Amino acid sequence: MSNHVSRRATLLACAGALALSMAASTAAVAADKVYHIALSNSYIGNQWRVQMVNLTKAYAEKYYKDKVKLTVVNSGTDVQAQIAAIDDMISQKVDAILVDPASESALNPVLEEAAKQGIIVVNFDQAVTAPSAYKVGVDFVKFGAIMGQWMADTLKGKGDIIMNRGVAGLEGDNSEYKGATEVLAKYPDIHIVAEVYGKWDDSVSQAEMMKVLPAHPKIDGIINQAGDYGVVQALLNSHRSFVPMTGEGSNGWRLAMLKYKDQGLAGISVGDPPTLGAYALKVAVDVLDGHPPAEKKINVGIPTLTTEQLKVGVNVFPDLPPTVYDDIEIPDSGLQPLTIQDSLGK
Repeated sequence: MSNHVSRRATLLACAGALALSMAASTAAVAADKVYHIALSNSYIGNQWRVQMVNLTKAYAEKYYKDKVKLTVVNSGTDVQAQIAAIDDMISQKVDAILVDPASESALNPVLEEAAKQGIIVVNFDQAVTAPSAYKVGVDFVKFGAIMGQWMADTLKGKGDIIMNRGVAGLEGDNSEYKGATEVLAKYPDIHIVAEVYGKWDDSVSQAEMMKVLPAHPKIDGIINQAGDYGVVQALLNSHRSFVPMTGEGSNGWRLAMLKYKDQGLAGISVGDPPTLGAYALKVAVDVLDGHPPAEKKINVGIPTLTTEQLKVGVNVFPDLPPTVYDDIEIPDSGLQPLTIQDSLGK
């Protein structure tokens, strides 16, 4: 009896030692392995996307230099082109795919196929509904609601406004519009008299606003998802008075908020950090290393600043181009430091 117990104890000890050894070996292999991670980006037509790609590359170079081989493919707004790009990534047997999609649902089959083949999928910025994907981004419905509520409060529940939207069909535009209009529906004396698609870009927003302003000689406010600095230029070029406006986190918009605050420009800056790509990269590496996040969906904070909260050299920069997006840090993300210069590819 005692010999049997002794042999069983010895076998259990050996099994435990073997398990520990295998775990250590697996960890060592993970530590030594160079992960091939591919970034599939759709729209590249504005500065936010350029900074996002730059920041993702910078994070890989600074903090995963010997751990990650990063490739980037920009497919534009053509859904089929992005599907083809992801198919190619799957055929290359990458370890993870980071995706900022051209469609909320059309990419689901190819992303699910990637997951079936053991590839980690991390979706960021614009959302997909693929259940296998980790998701990193701001809550765009909440984002739009912040803008809508600020406008309603500033106009005291009454006025005619113009909506400057993003890229038609993308999830971010639809969700921001939903958030803003759900709030505005509570204020029947606020009327949306015109909508334009500025594509989250200053030059496009300026051109589109110049088209609609002549038809509306009196407006009381403008909700810009982004492209806000371009709308400021449209008002100046049209010799129109400033009205309350919302904007995103662009440097030009924040500089305009300060410059024209005594000329009737009331504004709010609601930010969407272009560091989301770097955050998605960190999530992918953590998962590959065996340390997945507690939840598959990660909502990051939305930096929101009034004119009074702007501080030169801290969250607005007179020496930088107006198109630059100023919000780089993502609180509580665990990201290592990145800089504005990193976002500019310098």
